[in-house]
Amino acid sequence: MPGYAKSERFALTVNLADALAFVSADPLAPALFGEQPVGEIPVELEGPHHVAASPDGRWLYMNLSNYVPGTGSGPHGAHGTGTVPGSLLKLDARNGAKIGEVLVDRSPGDVIVSADGATAYVSHYDLLRLQGQLARSEPVESGWSTVAIVDTENMRRLANVPVCATAHGLALSADGATLYVTCAQSDELVLLDVRDRERPAIAKRLSVGPLPGPLGQPAYSPYAVSVSPKDGSVWVSNNNSGDVRVFDPARGEMDPARVYPLGGVAMFGAFSPDGSTFFVPSQGNDVLTRIDVATGDRAPLALPRNQCLNAHALVPAPDGKRAIVVCEGDKVRVQGTAVSLALDAFLVTGSVEVGLFPDGAVWLPPAP
Repeated sequence: MPGYAKSERFALTVNLADALAFVSADPLAPALFGEQPVGEIPVELEGPHHVAASPDGRWLYMNLSNYVPGTGSGPHGAHGTGTVPGSLLKLDARNGAKIGEVLVDRSPGDVIVSADGATAYVSHYDLLRLQGQLARSEPVESGWSTVAIVDTENMRRLANVPVCATAHGLALSADGATLYVTCAQSDELVLLDVRDRERPAIAKRLSVGPLPGPLGQPAYSPYAVSVSPKDGSVWVSNNNSGDVRVFDPARGEMDPARVYPLGGVAMFGAFSPDGSTFFVPSQGNDVLTRIDVATGDRAPLALPRNQCLNAHALVPAPDGKRAIVVCEGDKVRVQGTAVSLALDAFLVTGSVEVGLFPDGAVWLPPAP
């Protein structure tokens, strides 16, 4: 076990290095602790894409996307065009050793783990499936991507349910009964009843805005989603409309009064532990926006150009005082970075390069 495993740290997936990078959680002295190669084929890029951890931090769950198998080009260069199944890996968070693996569907996107650690959920941004449906004028359902449900104890896939076109962002309700899924190319939010892990059912689907675009030409392009720990409201980050929109589960509809423009491409955000504040990065302008949940007031923090290019996700430590923003770089030459933040002071405290095209990250406690 490497010495840094006994420290608080963030684990980041680095797509174009086929690696996990481990970064210190000290906002005043961000450092790259080390890297762990991942994947099955050393000479081929398999695109590790997004990562989650068990509640105790003992296990990591990471997608191998296989977006462009055998070509040597990057996963987001042709996002969603993988032609072979991806897989979900279970890794020992102390040393990166592979514990298990299960095949999922093509082009896995997001991955999250239930509060009890028993279940992992994997979305699939299968753009090819949608393109085939549109080209052949087939029923809409034939173009739907799936969500895989995996038992984490034995790494067995329990279900693989078609949900919508290009499913991507995932979040669970507090009771774990409802999985919220964003559907980028159909402008939809889908509510999936997952109380029966082997027989999940779509409970509701709705547009995230009043004027959705045609299938494949979205007006909003919902990409990421977060659930408030305070009231269970569902906050959807939209790429094309460049805003955050809120679903009210009590009313069962989007709240038209809560639309928050960001001036850039809205990406993966996170709440403060008490749910009073939502932090969300945006690309194009590379700004982190702090939203006061009670008032809707917004405060922007420009991420330094020499430290962040293409902000992808904000990932906080559990204390809500520290966080990193994962910045992709240009996926060619400019290295991606982890930008450290003091959230209470709302300022950047440093950054560190982590490799070509990082995207997902998760906080890890010191290993025993």
